[in-house]
Amino acid sequence: MQALLILMLGAFVSQTTEYLPIGLLPQIAGDLHVSLGATGWLVTGYAWIITLTALPFTLMTRHIDRRTLFLALLGTITLSNSLALVTHNYWMLVAIRLIAALGHGVFWSILAAYAVRILPQMSPGRATAWVFSGISVAIIVGVPLSSAVGLAFGWQKGFGLFGLLGLLTFIGGYFWLPSIKTERGEGKAGLPQNNAPLYAAAFTTLLIITAHFNGYTYITSLLSNKVHIPDAGHPMMLLAFGLAGAVGTVLAGWFDHRPMLLAVIASAGIVMAQILMLPGVAQPVLGWVEMVLWGMSVSMLIVGLQSWVIQLAPEQPEAASALYVSTFNIGIGGGALTGGIMLASSGAGGLLWLGIALGILALASYLLPGILRQRQLAKATE
Repeated sequence: MQALLILMLGAFVSQTTEYLPIGLLPQIAGDLHVSLGATGWLVTGYAWIITLTALPFTLMTRHIDRRTLFLALLGTITLSNSLALVTHNYWMLVAIRLIAALGHGVFWSILAAYAVRILPQMSPGRATAWVFSGISVAIIVGVPLSSAVGLAFGWQKGFGLFGLLGLLTFIGGYFWLPSIKTERGEGKAGLPQNNAPLYAAAFTTLLIITAHFNGYTYITSLLSNKVHIPDAGHPMMLLAFGLAGAVGTVLAGWFDHRPMLLAVIASAGIVMAQILMLPGVAQPVLGWVEMVLWGMSVSMLIVGLQSWVIQLAPEQPEAASALYVSTFNIGIGGGALTGGIMLASSGAGGLLWLGIALGILALASYLLPGILRQRQLAKATE
């Protein structure tokens, strides 16, 4: 179990690194004298780099021992966060974010399959949920903690803290992670062939993740303008979001054999949370309900989608995961981009309406994989 703990901590550091600017947008923008929109590109650009590199880099590294690869990628993320301590220029910050983003896609492409191989006696869904709880910890602890540290000591210290945590996790991984070679089936070059349901699931992933990050990237603005929470209360709201995410990860373990159903329920929760924000009523209790529902839903969604794509392509789990990571990060970047445009042109209300529309479209798209599979079976029996 020590090895799974290391993978979970690695997931925590990696995911917090991607989200770090979200809780520090005003501090970074003010210190580096750039707009909030330009600062948002630290999230958007990060996601685009992951999108471009996840699949080719995963295929290029498919024969590398998983322990070696995990440690190398975690080391890159750790270096990037540490360099932020001496960064006082926007373009230098962009450059070090680029360093971390180059390995991020591969990191997440191999993580679930590595966890399953470490403990084959554990069901794949539970192993994935266990390791991916690092995402919940990132939301529970990482984003609120970096936000609090940034407010108190400057945004660079928020990044530097996760450089230190990355180093400690690296040391633990060096001693506890087992060496695992890629199995024959996983070494196939390219994406899974003749698997239309998998690509339909990737399309659904794109839609629902875009719907989520369209709002979540600018959550501090939504908290201020729709929930009417003052800036000082934002870290506690983000903490509630993350704690609910931890509960969602635990609940996800109950659906380890039905990941698509889990993803559907979670997607509906994300849509409902944004609908509840629409009236913009200054009622703190309603704000807590919205954040808890949203946080719980997104954690369940991440586990459900990851387990679903592996279930759809069991012979090539890492290639399927790479496809998932790519579309996931197109959704992150696309959501951050559309959210910034809508926030500037239509305000927080327009931002929410777009997220709701995308979420409803995503819910409808869950029907596609089943339809395509039925067509494949029909052709096979002809």
